[in-house]
Amino acid sequence: MRRITIVILFFLVLLLLSACNNNVYEKQPGKSVEDIPGHSENNARILEVCTELEKENGWFIVPKGVHSMTISAEVENVETVLFWITPTGTATWGERTLIGIDIDGRDGWSFEWEFGERIFHDHITVQALGSDSATQAQETFNVHSVDENGE
Repeated sequence: MRRITIVILFFLVLLLLSACNNNVYEKQPGKSVEDIPGHSENNARILEVCTELEKENGWFIVPKGVHSMTISAEVENVETVLFWITPTGTATWGERTLIGIDIDGRDGWSFEWEFGERIFHDHITVQALGSDSATQAQETFNVHSVDENGE
């Protein structure tokens, strides 16, 4: 049993280290994945990220009384999807927290997050690790909490 635990921990550390790789493609306005040097049809790609939250002025809004959200991603050529939360601000990627992981896309790539009473003004990043063990893609969206007065 102890040997299995050590093997699992080794793979989790390896997975997290691969997520920190600097060869990450971030979606940029006016750019497509085909514009990236070295792109091939087998590269990891995020086609769409969605959640059930309403969007207002570029932010997904978490109303008072909501204690969970589901984040889903439509991806291609992916082995693992990581879900991160990062505070807003400049150069905050180093302060990110891993909130979820999906390693089995047979039922879709998603994560249901029970966050309780958390108050949001953060970025959530969906990071897709390629099945080619070399490419990554990520997409970030903003999330903000409001009270019953809409503030």
